[in-house]
Amino acid sequence: MRLLVLEDDARLRRAYARRLRDEGHAVDEVCTMGDARLALADAEYDCLVLDRLVVDGDAIGLVDELCNDANGPSVLVLSALGAPDQRVEGLTRGADDYVGKPVRLEELALRVRRLLVRGPASTRRVQLGRMAIDPARREVRVDGALVHLTARQYGVLDYLVANRHRMVTTEELLEHCWDRNRPLFPNPLHSQISRLRGLFRGVLLIESVRGEGYV
Repeated sequence: MRLLVLEDDARLRRAYARRLRDEGHAVDEVCTMGDARLALADAEYDCLVLDRLVVDGDAIGLVDELCNDANGPSVLVLSALGAPDQRVEGLTRGADDYVGKPVRLEELALRVRRLLVRGPASTRRVQLGRMAIDPARREVRVDGALVHLTARQYGVLDYLVANRHRMVTTEELLEHCWDRNRPLFPNPLHSQISRLRGLFRGVLLIESVRGEGYV
């Protein structure tokens, strides 16, 4: 999943982003609302993690701008403004979750994971022949045995499976599974697809559409 973290404290921003990348997410980092708006205009995000008070205003305004989009990203607000009435205000204005600071990194990762699987379709266990995927647990099993994947491998597989009824372009996979700081060369996707093919040989077929993408 691709996430946007808005936090004007550089130390906290790096810590949040590092922990979320450990979960296999692609994370873009910004420190102002202006930069956040530019990022939102440039890419599609699955979830936003927003510090509320940043140098150029109250980021709850971003929530106001997004709340009318039914297909927009989930929003988690992290804020020192954590009094009950402030949390109620944030949730009323469209945030999906609101947490007062300080927050443990494990709790942050868990809350983001729950937001990303909030819909009934996205939490449903997927069975593909001998392979079963549990999005809520981020687990993959073959014939009941757990397959150990890196966070990045799980992210690529999860996106391919979620879009298994169509071709997924190479650029779409890169945009969804890597952040804007990904290396341009070599193509990081090729090695991940090769590893997934090796892990699921005889179980799952990942076909290449030459010059375009994967099915």
